[in-house]
Amino acid sequence: MGTYRQTVVDLDACAQEAAAQGGRVSRWLEAEGFIRPVPWRGGVVHLAGPRWRDAVDLAPWDRRARIEESEEEPCGEVEVVVERTIFFSGLCPEPAAICPNCRSAEPAWPGEAVDAWTATGAADLGCAACAHRAPLAQWGWTDDSLAFAHLGFEFDDWPPLHPDFTAALGRTLGHRTRVFERKI
Repeated sequence: MGTYRQTVVDLDACAQEAAAQGGRVSRWLEAEGFIRPVPWRGGVVHLAGPRWRDAVDLAPWDRRARIEESEEEPCGEVEVVVERTIFFSGLCPEPAAICPNCRSAEPAWPGEAVDAWTATGAADLGCAACAHRAPLAQWGWTDDSLAFAHLGFEFDDWPPLHPDFTAALGRTLGHRTRVFERKI
């Protein structure tokens, strides 16, 4: 079994703005009816709201797609992650870093830069092809498999998120986003 997690990551939010952005977008998700707050063990969790179906792409074979009046919802919660995090997709071979300047792939794993970013939130990586140096968070990764970021929205055990929904979430953030899917 396990949990199917989809994460919409804000690629541009800095550490200083992540909490405010996360709160603002969480309020937008609530106001639009995609999520709703539910008291839980002295705190609050966010579960699917009345318009959750508008956020997902229900397959015709999914029984929830055939029952119009069903109150059934995805079983997991939505969590706003506001901290320095390496977001990643499912199990994949070690990805290559892609230079933001010349787009060449750097096949050697940048372990020192990753360790520095994890510890401090800042690290630069240099390109062997063009000698350009850029912050690690600006580099791309083969198959878009990694992101070094400070803000993400984790949807646990939801049907696949619809591209229109993730695009609207990105517009609300006002930043570039990337969607990751994985089984945990």
